[in-house]
Amino acid sequence: MANYDFKSLYDFLTQTPEQGLRKMLVDPKGLNDVYFGLMMKVVRAGGEAEFVACASKETFPKIKMGPAEQKIKEVFWKECFKALQSRGLLSPANKVA
Repeated sequence: MANYDFKSLYDFLTQTPEQGLRKMLVDPKGLNDVYFGLMMKVVRAGGEAEFVACASKETFPKIKMGPAEQKIKEVFWKECFKALQSRGLLSPANKVA
């Protein structure tokens, strides 16, 4: 998996009003309401470090997931990364020398 700038993504997701994020990201053919809701649960579950760790390892923090969220758990990160990249919100991390 490529290295992405998850810190900047976390900052954007926490500093942008949820209604604006929903308008920008939710799309019936891509990131639907279930994906968006699960992404926001992951963002709210812990701090920046936990979000970065979960996203980079494609894991989840300890959160309650409903039946719909359980169904998408396996493909969640891949679909989120694809949707976020297509909207220019997720970019590769800068190489550190």
